[in-house]
Parts: sequence; structure tokens; C-alpha cells
Amino acid sequence: MTSPSLDFSHFNRGTPAERQVFVTQLLDGLMQHGFVRLIGHGIPTTTVAELFEWSRKFFQMPADDKLAIAHPGGSEPQRGWSAVGRESSSALYRKGLLKSQITEELKDAREHFDQGSKTDHQFPTRWPQEHTLPGFKKSMEEAFEQFEKVTIQIMEALEVAFGIPPGGFVNSITNESNASEMRLNHYPAIDVEEIMRGKDSVGGLEFEDRRQRDTFQRVECSNSSEMVVNVSETLQRWTNGTLRAGLHRVNVPPNHEGKESGMLPERYSIAYFCKANRSASVGPLKHFAATVGQQKYEQISAIEYHLQRLQSAY
Repeated sequence: MTSPSLDFSHFNRGTPAERQVFVTQLLDGLMQHGFVRLIGHGIPTTTVAELFEWSRKFFQMPADDKLAIAHPGGSEPQRGWSAVGRESSSALYRKGLLKSQITEELKDAREHFDQGSKTDHQFPTRWPQEHTLPGFKKSMEEAFEQFEKVTIQIMEALEVAFGIPPGGFVNSITNESNASEMRLNHYPAIDVEEIMRGKDSVGGLEFEDRRQRDTFQRVECSNSSEMVVNVSETLQRWTNGTLRAGLHRVNVPPNHEGKESGMLPERYSIAYFCKANRSASVGPLKHFAATVGQQKYEQISAIEYHLQRLQSAY
């Protein structure tokens, strides 16, 4: 899939002309593809490498240690460890704004660890004991803050791109009880036959081709620290459908395409989910409701909407 790779430093440290070019390209990419790729975002390559190493260490922990911090499921925000197949992304896609036709039998061939902000005392993160994985909590909390900073800057860039007042987006994602989340994903080794039967998926990141519904195109990243930024359902609601959420999946890696048997190697990924403050509305902002001419989505608080979505995932 042809998607732009944008240098975020042009927004943060560029000239006024460079900033304007960047925000225009950012908005165009998100509108056309539902995602963009970012370099120059300020998160060092060494930090990314350290996060992947922490991810490997976490998922290699004994099962009992992971079970001790298992997410119980249900409608509460995800915190701690979730076993392979525990979450059903296909249900989220079918019942959410994307209205995907993904089969109900499709399961998630991954385990994951979810954390919230260290200031979120309402839904605290379930951390392993310090003696079990020394340094893990500290490193993950520091990484969370770095991703949070970049996220705020991206939303500021979108404010400029749309011509809405400063804080139009950012004021709804920043407060002491940050509701955003970070996730470590582990896709264990899996037999190709499982994928051929449509039961699981693992491999390369793919986004739905907006020219042909329910078909997917591979996203090729130039290096390990390149960041893929996609439109969420909340951003779709805030913009009254001007920006549409991007449907994505993880599928067979390029070097295994066409094979009908054999084992796919394990894979890891890291995701940061920018979420609205729990008390903020995730209905259309006034600017977008006026531009489109009608309000496509109801006004509902972020926590109400989030809990509704999670109920369909477990």
C-alpha cells in the first residue's frame, strides 16, 4: 500500500512553511489511508529496542507469574496480562463504527500486556512483582510518558491542519487521570494451516484498502523505529466522520506468503492508544458538526463509550 512516510521534526522544529506542508500531508494521509508513517518523532531507536527487549522478557515469564496479573475481562479498561485468544478484535470491528464483515470465528493469536498512566488511580496497572522482573515497571512508565508527549504533538498538528482553535483536541486527552493505554503484543509461533483455515492471524501489519472493502494491503516500514499512526474511532466521532478509522490486522509475513504448511516465527509489536479523558464527550465537535451539516454520532462520555466497546471484546 502506498502510504506517506512523514518527518515529524518538520512540525516540531521546522520553519512555518515546513510546518504547513507537514500538517497538510498528515491530514491528506489520514483521510486517504486511515494511517500514516512517522519518522523524526523524537523517540530514540535505543528506547524502541529496549521496549522490545522488555516485551520478550515479560512474555517469557512463567505462566503463574503472568496469571497473577491477568486481566479479568469484562468492561473495565484492560490492565495486566491477557492470554492468547482472550480478546476478540473481530467482535470489536463488527460491532464498532467500522462495521467490518470479518468472520466471528476469527480469533486473536496473541497475548498482550496492557498498562495505563501512572496517574490513573481509578484503574491501576497490574504490574509483576519487582523481584520477578526488576526494572520493568520503571522503564514502561518512562516509555508511556514519551509516547504521551508525541501523541499530544500529533493532536496539536491536527488542530493546525483542521484550522480549529488550539486545545480543540488536546484539551480532551490531557488531564491528571490520563485514560490512554500502552500495549505490548506477542504473537507466538503458529502453524500456517491455522491461518489458512481462517482461525488466527500473525505476521505483517496490513490496513484495509479503502478502494476495495474487506481487502487488505501490507504496510512496509523502513526501519524498526518508524511509527504507524492510525485514526481511532474516537477521532472519527470527534471529526463527525471527516476522518474515518483505519481497519488493520496482523497477517502472514512476506517471506511466508504462498506457503500452506510450516510454522510462522513469533512476533512482537508495541501500541499506544490515545484515549479521551473519561469525562469528555466523544460526540462530534462543534466545528465538524457545523461543517458536515448534521451530527452523525450521539454525545456520550468517553468512559461510557469505552465500556460499551470492551464488553464486545471479551
